[in-house]
Amino acid sequence: MEYSKYKEGQKVRMTENISTVDGALYKDTIVKIDEVGPFPDKDIRVVDDVGKIWYVDFLDIEKI
Repeated sequence: MEYSKYKEGQKVRMTENISTVDGALYKDTIVKIDEVGPFPDKDIRVVDDVGKIWYVDFLDIEKI
């Protein structure tokens, strides 16, 4: 896995739009990694600039 590539507290950029019933996280948005680990269906928990928690895949983010 790519767990060693990302660390908690690191800022990353979204590479894809993510839409849910609770809102959208847009491409090129800068988010902070909150936790890296094996979640049921996603890989990383991130927090956006307003404090909303999102669960994303490794393929949806890139290092800044």
